[in-house]
Amino acid sequence: MNREPSIRVQQAVDAFVYAVAVTTIALVSAVIVSFALGGGWVGVKFILFLIGIGLFGVGTFALRPTPPWRDHSRLPTPDRSVLQSRLQRLPPLDAYGLTADERFPTGAKLLLSSVFILALSFVLETVFGVAR
Repeated sequence: MNREPSIRVQQAVDAFVYAVAVTTIALVSAVIVSFALGGGWVGVKFILFLIGIGLFGVGTFALRPTPPWRDHSRLPTPDRSVLQSRLQRLPPLDAYGLTADERFPTGAKLLLSSVFILALSFVLETVFGVAR
């Protein structure tokens, strides 16, 4: 019996894959910048913290409701970002084929990404002992 998961499960998997991808990009970027500037793992932890707080703000701002006086029907909306289009080629997302309207909003996925990044920064400090 080949049953396709429900739309909510597909949306959750899509958001999870997006958040893991953004977290991986942030981690690699933080490692490159920190070690290039001589900050080591302490610098990575601080850079991740700053990226996490920044994405938290961006994600929260993006989730604001649209004011009633704004008419967004005239504005073109992109179907998906470059990151989203590349992630759609990876399994299991390639089998789902969610449209832009069926996915969680980008703001929600950025908010989830910020939580993952802040959790990674926290784990670096508490579990791995990366502290000043």
